Amino acid sequence: VGYYADHGVEINREPYGPLTGTLVPPSISNTVAIIESILAAEQGVKNITVGYGQGGNMIQDVAALRTLEEQTNHYLKLFGYHDVFVTTVFHQWMGGFPSDESEAMALIAYASTVATYGNATKMITKTTHESFGVPTKEANAKGLKASKFVTNLMKEQSMPDSVELQAEIDLIKYEVDSLMKATLHAGKGDIALGVVQAFKRGIIDVPFAPSELNLGKILPARDLDGKIRILEFGNLGFTDEIKQIHRAKLEQRAKAQNRDLSIQMVIDDIYAVSNGNLVGSEGE
Repeated sequence: VGYYADHGVEINREPYGPLTGTLVPPSISNTVAIIESILAAEQGVKNITVGYGQGGNMIQDVAALRTLEEQTNHYLKLFGYHDVFVTTVFHQWMGGFPSDESEAMALIAYASTVATYGNATKMITKTTHESFGVPTKEANAKGLKASKFVTNLMKEQSMPDSVELQAEIDLIKYEVDSLMKATLHAGKGDIALGVVQAFKRGIIDVPFAPSELNLGKILPARDLDGKIRILEFGNLGFTDEIKQIHRAKLEQRAKAQNRDLSIQMVIDDIYAVSNGNLVGSEGE
């Protein structure tokens, strides 16, 4: 892509944003996208689309999309790349889908609302067949048609600013900055060397990733509002202040649900949406 850009042909580069697509904290997927962008720009890429997979909580998802575009542009300029055109892509729900087709279509419509509120440039649509096999062309067409209908309905609307939204934007930006700083430190200022060391040490760690190059020490879970937080941090490059915020949010949920702060929360959350809930209940 860089070679073609040098010869007057601009091609869009789109790294895969959602990662494992299951309870991925926004700051982790956003940090990976930012690093992908910097590495691509180093090779001459001038047009890049950074992606994000729906997490489930509308406030957190909109905050993630807004910060993704803002911080990608910020870090590209910080590294000296001022001529890279950045766009975003939102992936509809990547986790377990309900088997009922009406419920699955409702989830697709909900995702389309989030994408519109988050001002995503592009959206990857899903189908009502996600839970039980390869979708037919007809199912793909229906998912696309439903998504387009919702985005057309929503196009004149926007999510109003709120204390909750701003708090989530600030937290995601703080977390991304923390991960980027730790990665650059690991590479002694070299982002390419840093990201290799970051994954090797678990400074950046993707939940449930099958890659042998991923340390796999972290565990995410939802707070009471359904926002994705981190239960086990492993060696993640977060400050102690960030860890305390996550821990407090999950302790609130444990107290409200009268349960232990444990891996069972994670298991319940993985299956929750396919059962019609965002936050898992014990033994669900």
